Amino acid sequence: MTVKNTKKEHPDSSTQRYLPFSQIRENIIIMKDDSARLVMKCSTINFLLKNTDEQDSIIISFQRFLNSIDFPIQILVRSKKLDIDSYLNNLGDKALKQKNSLLQNQTYEYIEYLRKLIEVAQIMKKEFYIILPFDNDENKSVKDSSFMGMFTNFWQSINSWIDVLKIKTQIKNFNKVKKWLSSRSNSIKTWLENIWIKAEPLSKQELVKFLTDYYNPSLDSLVKIKKDIWEYNLTNN
Repeated sequence: MTVKNTKKEHPDSSTQRYLPFSQIRENIIIMKDDSARLVMKCSTINFLLKNTDEQDSIIISFQRFLNSIDFPIQILVRSKKLDIDSYLNNLGDKALKQKNSLLQNQTYEYIEYLRKLIEVAQIMKKEFYIILPFDNDENKSVKDSSFMGMFTNFWQSINSWIDVLKIKTQIKNFNKVKKWLSSRSNSIKTWLENIWIKAEPLSKQELVKFLTDYYNPSLDSLVKIKKDIWEYNLTNN
């Protein structure tokens, strides 16, 4: 006798139910509690190559930057292992086609140097981000005590209108969130320019890739280096 399994799967059994965000609107992450996040990617500087005066100036400017902001931020540093196999293979192909014997030998020596280097040490790539939050508890624009929020319970009894009201409220709140985050991101951008760091908000496409890589680290554990050696200034002048 065969017993059929009549147990139905949970309608929301996908992994999405465990994610803290509900959607990405434009280039802003909308969390499930109606708060929001804006992610900015920052360029880097080689601090050790600066002279003493420049280093002191950078430290003082960064201290002023931290003391000037009156809203919370999160600084995220991501490390990725760099895969240079394809780069070395392509470099070897270029060496074979090299007619100058001196440059050819130098290229082979450089390839051998890189191979020995990656045997003793992992080459890592670091990426730096600043995350700007917009939380309900700190902004009246998305609190239930707002003018529209006070009538939410009343409109919930009218099913034909609640969806329309909710959509209008979300649109109204999003415009306020977007304006707030835009103002704060411009302040961050201006301050960091004083220490030669460029900070730009991620686009929607970049944000999707950022979240995909973040929640799937095994898929993004290796960063492929570009095959075109000319992009690394390894030209045969």
